[in-house]
Amino acid sequence: MFKFTFYKRIQLSFLLLIFIPLIAVSIISFVLIRNTMVEKLQLSNENVLNVMTDELSKTIDDVTFASHFIVNDTNVRNILKSFADTKRLATYQDYVHFRQIQDVFSLINSKPLNNNVRMYLVNRQHFVISSGTEDLTAINGSLDKLMERVDLSKPETLQWLGMAGGDSAGNGKSYYIARVIYDSREKRQVSVLLSAISDTYFNKLLGTIDFGKVALFDANGEYIAGHTGLIPHHTETKGSVRTDRTILKSNWKLAYEASEKEWSGQISRTFYTGLAGVLLLFLVFSGMSVLMAKRLHSPIHKLQRVVRQFGMGNLDVRLEVKGKDDIAELGQTLNTMLDQLQRLIHDIEQEQEQKRVMELEALFMQIRPHFLINTLNSIKCSLILTKDTLHSGIIDSLMSLLRAYLKVNEPATLREECKLLGHYVDIMKIRNEIPLRLEVDLEPETEGLILPKLILQPIVENAIVHGLVDHQTPRIEIRSRSSLDGIRIEIANNGTGPDEEQLRCLNRRLGKPSEEQDGAYERVGLMNVVQRLRLTFGPEASLTLANLPHGGMSVTLYLPLSHHHGFLPEGEEELCIE
Repeated sequence: MFKFTFYKRIQLSFLLLIFIPLIAVSIISFVLIRNTMVEKLQLSNENVLNVMTDELSKTIDDVTFASHFIVNDTNVRNILKSFADTKRLATYQDYVHFRQIQDVFSLINSKPLNNNVRMYLVNRQHFVISSGTEDLTAINGSLDKLMERVDLSKPETLQWLGMAGGDSAGNGKSYYIARVIYDSREKRQVSVLLSAISDTYFNKLLGTIDFGKVALFDANGEYIAGHTGLIPHHTETKGSVRTDRTILKSNWKLAYEASEKEWSGQISRTFYTGLAGVLLLFLVFSGMSVLMAKRLHSPIHKLQRVVRQFGMGNLDVRLEVKGKDDIAELGQTLNTMLDQLQRLIHDIEQEQEQKRVMELEALFMQIRPHFLINTLNSIKCSLILTKDTLHSGIIDSLMSLLRAYLKVNEPATLREECKLLGHYVDIMKIRNEIPLRLEVDLEPETEGLILPKLILQPIVENAIVHGLVDHQTPRIEIRSRSSLDGIRIEIANNGTGPDEEQLRCLNRRLGKPSEEQDGAYERVGLMNVVQRLRLTFGPEASLTLANLPHGGMSVTLYLPLSHHHGFLPEGEEELCIE
C-alpha cells in the first residue's frame, strides 16, 4: 500500500507551493496582458479609423475643391460651353479648347489633389477629356452606365454614382462622383465632371487594420471597398465589437468589426506556448528537486533505519556520522542517547535481577515471622490450658499485629483497623501498666471504608507515648462521621497536648509534608500518615491537630469523597475495649 511519508508530504508541498503560484501568476498575467493588449489594439484601431476617416474626408475635400474651381471659374465655363457639342477634334479651334481644358486640369493637379483621384470632363456629345494621360478605354466602356446615373436636373451638387469599371484586362473598379456644369442661360448642362477614385486606393487605405474587418459604404449603403462580409447596418453580434464612422460631406460610412477570438487569438497562442514552456520547465525542475530532496533526505532515512533497528532489539546499532552539519549533530546526539538507553536497559535488567533475588530472600525471611507466630500460638494454647486468659489474650493480640505487619501492603476497612487498634491497646496496657480505655464510635456508613493498613496506629501510639503514660484514667476515643464532601475520622484522648504555638507549628508542617521536619517522630509517625493518606485519597486529604476545651487533644483525618477507593458492607457494631 502506498505510504504517504513525511518526506513525500514535504516534497509534494514544496512542488505545490511552486506550481500553484506559478500557474496563478501566469493566468493573472495572461488576463491582465490580454486586457491591456486588447485595449491598446482597440485604441490603435480607433486611431487608424480616425486616420482613415480624415484621409477619406481629405479626398472628398479635394474632389469638392476641384469641382468648385471648374464650376466657379468663368473662363473655364466659357471654354466648356464652346466645347460642349464637340464630338471629335475636327478643327484647330477644337484642339485649342481641348488644350485649354487640359491646362485647367494641370492647374488643378498642381494643387494638393490626391493622386488617386482622376477627373474626366464629359460634354453633351460624350466626348471625354482626362486629367491625365491614361488610357480612356475603361471610362469609355462604363460611360453610358455612368451617365444614366447622373441627374442632369441637379447642377452644381456632388452626385455619388457608385462603383463602375473593371474588365478582363485587369483594370480595377473605381468609385465615381459626378457634378453637372449647368448653363443658366441655355437652361441645360454644358458638361459633366466625373471624379473617379480607384478601388486600389480604398483597399490600400483599409488594409492598415491589424485585426478585424473593415468596409466602406456610400450614402446609399452600397459597398465601396473592404471586407465583403460586413453590411452597412449596425448589427453587433455576441463576442464582437462594431464601430461605425460617418464621413462628413459625403455621408459615407466606415464600418469596423472585430470578434473576441481575433482580439485574443494571438495573445492566447502566445500564452499557451509560454504555459507549455512553464510546464516543461516545471517537470525538469520537479525531477531535479526529487533527486536533490532524496539526497538531502538520505541522512534522515539512515536515522530512521537506526532507530527502527534499535527498537527491534539490536542495541549495538549506531549511526555513522559524517560532516559537521545539523544532521551530523543530530546523529551524534542520537548515538549518545542510544548509548544511554543501552546502559539504562542494562541497569534495569540488573535491578530486576536483584529485585528477584531480594524477593526470594524476602520469601525466605517470611519463614521467621511465621515461625514466631507458630511459637506464640503454642504458648497461647499452653496458657489457655492453664486458664491464664489475660496473658493468652495478650499473646493473641500480638499475633494479630504480627499478621497485619506481614500484610502491611494490603488495604483494610475502617472496622478492621479499629479491631487491630484494640489488639494494640491491649499490648500497650500490659507494656506500660496503664488502665487505658479505647472507645470506638463508627457510623454504619463508614465502617466499610477502605484504608491503608495500620494508618491509625501511629496516631494512637503518639497519644499513648506523649500524653497518656502518666495519666490516671487514660482514654482514647475514635469516631467517624460522613458528610456531603467527605468523611472525617477523629482520634481524641484526654492526655496532655502541646501548647498552642507548638500546635500551630505542627499543623503548618503537616499541611506541607515536603518541608524538612525537626522531630524524628513527626517525620516517621504523623508525616508518614499524611503522606500515605494523600497517596491514597489525593492532595485534598488532610490531618489536623487540635486541643480539646476540657483537656486532651484530638487528631482529625479528612478523606474527600472524590477519591474514595470503595466501601465494604457493614458488619460490626460499636466497639468498646478496656
